[in-house]
Amino acid sequence: MSAAPETGGAAADGCAPGTPLYSEILEFLYREAALLDDSDYAAWIELCAEDIHYIMPVRTTQFRAQGAGFEDVSFFDENINSLRTRVARLQTESAWAETPPSRTRHFVTNVLVNAQKRPDEFAVAANFLVTRTRADQGYQMFTGRREDLLRRVAPAEYRIVRRRILVDQTVITSTNLSVLF
Repeated sequence: MSAAPETGGAAADGCAPGTPLYSEILEFLYREAALLDDSDYAAWIELCAEDIHYIMPVRTTQFRAQGAGFEDVSFFDENINSLRTRVARLQTESAWAETPPSRTRHFVTNVLVNAQKRPDEFAVAANFLVTRTRADQGYQMFTGRREDLLRRVAPAEYRIVRRRILVDQTVITSTNLSVLF
């Protein structure tokens, strides 16, 4: 599995930093991060398309000649139904992995936007840093790259169609993976 973005199109002038389209997409990503940090999962799930594919492949250490180091196996591989179940559970007292709830900060940077064959879809690659702390535990950090496919559904309104989370860590030392990326 390649770590390169599946763009299907080239960067167009309209997607370059400083353009209105780029600014719209960047604002979408920032607002999404705020929803996750505020634990507003009901609002976050509304940003997901009905046909979403949300996946975090397992990373392995490999020599460059052997590939990017991502396996066909995943920490999670979800669709809209499993994400809705996950979000519903996070909003209950039954989510023992999130009682008390985690405190997170999502940082998104180095955002690149590429137009796709469909005029309403955009490949968005970004680096991320997610910090998490829960109860009296120390910080847990996740770093990596996200490869998103966003679909414009209305002016300045987008849905996440695909999110591929490529963590830098080969060993996840977190107590669990209940946070959303």
